[in-house]
Amino acid sequence: MKKYVITCVACLTGMLNVQAQKIAFEKSTVDAGATLWKRPVTATFRFTNKEKTPLRVTDVDAGCGCLKPEWPQKAVQKGGWGEIRVTYDAMLLGHFDRYIDVYTNASSKPVRIRMQAMVNSSETQDPRELFPYSIDNILLNTNNVEFSDVHTGDSATAEIEIFNNGTDVYTPALMHLPPYITAAYKPEMLARGKRGKIELTLHSDKLPDLGLNQTSIYLARYIGDKVGTNNEIAISAVLLPDLQYAEGFSKKPAFNISSTELNLGRLGTKKKLSGTVELSNTGSGVLKLNKIQAFNQAITVALKKTELQPGEKVKMKVSVDARFLNLSKAQPRVLIITNDPKKTKEVVNIKFEK
Repeated sequence: MKKYVITCVACLTGMLNVQAQKIAFEKSTVDAGATLWKRPVTATFRFTNKEKTPLRVTDVDAGCGCLKPEWPQKAVQKGGWGEIRVTYDAMLLGHFDRYIDVYTNASSKPVRIRMQAMVNSSETQDPRELFPYSIDNILLNTNNVEFSDVHTGDSATAEIEIFNNGTDVYTPALMHLPPYITAAYKPEMLARGKRGKIELTLHSDKLPDLGLNQTSIYLARYIGDKVGTNNEIAISAVLLPDLQYAEGFSKKPAFNISSTELNLGRLGTKKKLSGTVELSNTGSGVLKLNKIQAFNQAITVALKKTELQPGEKVKMKVSVDARFLNLSKAQPRVLIITNDPKKTKEVVNIKFEK
């Protein structure tokens, strides 16, 4: 029997919260992170319509004038997704924590989401606490950007916040941008001690492949700068297949997994750890495991087959190799793309102790 071994790169978040109503949020609680006083911060709540009829968000009650919610004005069709963005004005110092009620045409009762943030004083806060990643004198809030769950034709945005910790005016610029990502710099020049942001836009119609697409871009510190691991920013995007056409098939596969959390134990002085999860097809059609990818280079995946007949099962072996743990900024996770129209994607979180 032929054995498939996949060593790739992958990392994505899965559905964390599914309500009884038609609306299903990826995360019902979003921590918008730390910001400075009077610097508004935004939390994005992504949701999916899990039922057959169109879903419309009719109102978002933030219950506070300090919050400005935005939501889609058009109905979200079956299997489609939308975003609710809530912006906090950051006028009060300290920890912010508030529940927000989302009303839809699915139920008279609201679905509750939660936003958290931390507002610090610009006079006392060390910028390295807000921007923990450094490229020489330029500080960043992240060096690993992820675009999750996009379909062909969709666009998605992400932000990298930056801080000029040097003595000279800095002009941000990114090198080696792939064709599917464009960047905007706001402002285009940063004075000493000032912060700004880089807005990245993903154009999914230019992504080369379904499943995980991973690359690196590089922040230039000066004109003529070169690329290297010390100015690298990791980028990942997952392109999902459009399988709505398959909903009407009489024989559809149904993907199931024994667990989305795999704890491999303690690494210690060991060079390698391994564990398994079981994949099964409980539907009436053939299940195809179209993509199985690991985001971190230390993770390898092996299984005996990538097509399962109705009622068939297969063990997926996941291993972590200590030699390659420092080669990737991504958390160890495995992404699975299937032809199940109701579950095109699943993510397995790999845990272990060093």
